Amino acid sequence: MRQQIEAAVKKHEEAYNRYDAAAYAALYTLDAIEVLSWEPEGGATVGQQAIEKMAAGEFASGPAKQSFTLVQVYAIGSEICAISEFIHFRVGGKGHLVTIYVRDADDWKIRMTYLN
Repeated sequence: MRQQIEAAVKKHEEAYNRYDAAAYAALYTLDAIEVLSWEPEGGATVGQQAIEKMAAGEFASGPAKQSFTLVQVYAIGSEICAISEFIHFRVGGKGHLVTIYVRDADDWKIRMTYLN
């Protein structure tokens, strides 16, 4: 299970670092939510289309590379909670993210991500 989630985390990192908003959003479920703690009003973006639009805007405004390192993986029923560390190289920011993955056919999709 951990190897599958590590592969999903790597896909997330690669899509971000290619500045590919469509590929980035495709990693999320249709009803997913991404929460960025440093954004105004909690920075919640809801839905795959909104996540793609948010990512496209971020990439257009001078994106930077990110690196993710998986720290812990916990099964919660049929879902997986993954805790990772990240580095955002443009701002030198470091933090953690909690991601809930759900099974979608033969792949794992992100239902919720919280970055802090």
